Amino acid sequence: MKKKGYKIIQFIVLLLIGAGLMYLAFAGKDLAKMMNDILNARYSWVILSLIFSMFAYTSRAMRWNMLIVPLGFKPRLFNTFWALLFGYFANLAIPRMGEVSRCGALSRTEKIPFERLLGTVIVERIIDVLTLAILIIVVAIMQLARLRELLMQVFSHGMYPAHNSLIMVLQSYYFILLIVAPFFGLLFLYLFLKSGKKSGSKLVIKIFNLLNGMGEGLRSVLKMKNTWLFLLHTIFIWFMYFAVAYSCFFSIDATSGLGIEAGIFTLTVGGLGMTAPVQGGFGAYHILVSKGLTLFGISESDGLVLATIIHTSQTVLVLLLGSISTIFIFTSKKIIPK
Repeated sequence: MKKKGYKIIQFIVLLLIGAGLMYLAFAGKDLAKMMNDILNARYSWVILSLIFSMFAYTSRAMRWNMLIVPLGFKPRLFNTFWALLFGYFANLAIPRMGEVSRCGALSRTEKIPFERLLGTVIVERIIDVLTLAILIIVVAIMQLARLRELLMQVFSHGMYPAHNSLIMVLQSYYFILLIVAPFFGLLFLYLFLKSGKKSGSKLVIKIFNLLNGMGEGLRSVLKMKNTWLFLLHTIFIWFMYFAVAYSCFFSIDATSGLGIEAGIFTLTVGGLGMTAPVQGGFGAYHILVSKGLTLFGISESDGLVLATIIHTSQTVLVLLLGSISTIFIFTSKKIIPK
């Protein structure tokens, strides 16, 4: 009961943060004009962006299967796809909850140990973070002046009021300890639990098995065949993310003349917005994309129109597919093909 109450409080707090960011994004804007621009957008391009999203989801499911197969299981792509979408659906409630939820969903439909699946998802998260980091480096090299200007705008906007303190932390030895300490902490915990397993404590055994299963999932990347195919899936997924944003440029006149550089920039800052600890990146995505596009000569209002079109269409797609995935997962024995 206490855990349920905590989840409700967490949901409300994050929702309020997202609402506050949305207010910051749209405060002082001509909302009537923006709504008119959104309603009169060329939605054929938006539909195309949704098709690109479906390609990305399918490729993600295939890539996830490639991490699971070395563990000795062969999940059906159908089940993996809907488990993935169930995870995206859960993220709209509580950020990062989707990683756990999709493991639980696939464990239910394919009878794969949850803790092993969690290890594979951690691998995926690490790869996605590294890919985003590479994109940030590329953008920093190509658009260093624009990126610096964007950071100044965001800081002055109030999203990160303590940025001076953050810079001091990053330049100190404490930051190194902050990065290194968790690894040694997990190693110590694993060794402690391994020795305590002999005591027969159910809780100790459960935690040990969880960590051990996660370790197996992490090691799956070393056992994986067709590493190049895995890499190609990763490149394809992020190219589809770029295509989602770039195709939506043509949905409104203000951004239809922007080039590939602006598309890569939008993909990168939008990716950072989606990592914010709020449901579905609400507010953070809108602020970063709209302010980012001002660096390419687009007004902040037009940038907000584009950000709203991209974010809302993707959210609606996740809500639709997530609802379908919920039905598939919880009635799996009846409707999922063998």
